[in-house]
Amino acid sequence: MWSVQCIRCLRRSYTTQAPRAVRGMADRLGVSARKHRHIISQAEAAAESYGFEPIHTPILEYSSVFERSLGADSDVVGKELYKFLDSSQQWMTMRPEGTAGVARAVLSNKLENSIPLRLYYSGEMFRHERPQKGRLRQFEQFGIEVFGASHPAVDVECIELAWSFLNRLSLNGELSLYLNTLGDRESRMEYRAALQHYFANFEQQLSEDSRRRLSTNPMRILDSKEEADVDISRNAPAYSDFLSNASQRHFELVKCGLDELGIPYTLDRKLVRGLDYYQHTVWEVKCSSELLGRSQGTVLAGGRYDGLTKALGGLRSLPGIGWAAGVERLSLLLPDCLALAPSPAIPILIIPDRAPEPGCTARTVDDSLYKYALLVAQVVRGQRSAYIAHAPTLGTEQPSVHHPSLGKQLAGALSKEPAPPCALVVGSAEMGRRQVIVRNTATQKQVSIDLGHIVAHLVDY
Repeated sequence: MWSVQCIRCLRRSYTTQAPRAVRGMADRLGVSARKHRHIISQAEAAAESYGFEPIHTPILEYSSVFERSLGADSDVVGKELYKFLDSSQQWMTMRPEGTAGVARAVLSNKLENSIPLRLYYSGEMFRHERPQKGRLRQFEQFGIEVFGASHPAVDVECIELAWSFLNRLSLNGELSLYLNTLGDRESRMEYRAALQHYFANFEQQLSEDSRRRLSTNPMRILDSKEEADVDISRNAPAYSDFLSNASQRHFELVKCGLDELGIPYTLDRKLVRGLDYYQHTVWEVKCSSELLGRSQGTVLAGGRYDGLTKALGGLRSLPGIGWAAGVERLSLLLPDCLALAPSPAIPILIIPDRAPEPGCTARTVDDSLYKYALLVAQVVRGQRSAYIAHAPTLGTEQPSVHHPSLGKQLAGALSKEPAPPCALVVGSAEMGRRQVIVRNTATQKQVSIDLGHIVAHLVDY
């Protein structure tokens, strides 16, 4: 039981302490916000050049969407979901990834008759895991999905799009593509049985998570980062020994397609996906850079999931394939110079009136001058971005009093990155003549221009 004193202390802390962000959920502003915008815009342009169209799905889904698609035994469902019971007693989940929601949308909107579908998405995802560099509890992904096309050429096209998108970002670090095949369902079942038989001989030496996966998801043991699991996995059966002829042919066509396009790749027989509906091609792109830390090198992952729609309750098992990229990790690798504002807004500075009495430091701005500054801003925005440098105020302080000097306003405008090429200055004299002072911030030279000619004059900046 909480004592009355504890409750009072808790209430007092709410009213006296400044609010803080939730652990693992970061604010995004300045260069960070521009980096995210740059990455998403580049990804959208790349996807649309391949004929993909946008789709937006809700952040909230019924929990069954992810429990069916990710598997009840997966770490994401077992440990990481943001899940709650709503007022109508329905279990809801904040999406931990994008593919399941897109597949649900295809079924909900009865798009099976419009296949093949080529869709791309971006948005916030949520996982309650330990925050690390490049791994947050609220994070953003960009992804693509193709439904209704099973030819290996589609696999090649999706990988080509991923490779093209990442290379056009000019990231800090070397990119490497890792490739594997999971074969068809029959191949997978045979391999799964072989893995269970192999790892059963080492059950007591496996990590706790791997022992749990032994009966439910033995392929996930191959993906474990625990040192003991890694050592044991080195001599595990190779998937290539269990592939059917059809699976081998599919993978050979994928590899030949990548070779034809000149896309380098490395075969990684340990690259797996734990869920049964994943089939055939899987891949990851990693970036070797200290900016990501030692264990966070994967920036994009994809694969074919030919049974997902059936797992979600669809009448047919549509072939599907897609990939997703982590925007936070890409942002860490993106040089700051690529995320600068393309055209900085032009500040409009107001010359305050002199103090009404000798020795008084207060400077005021008449309301009529503010109206004129608003008019100037409106005219300039016909061609360029512009803003008025308002006086900073705290609490109930009057905004027209203690207006900063012109020098302080100019210093504040020039402190922005990148600095504006010019500043516009207006005072009572300029208002009376319907003019604007244009000050070149690089040369410090200035000239008075009639308001009607200001847009034409700014073409040179």
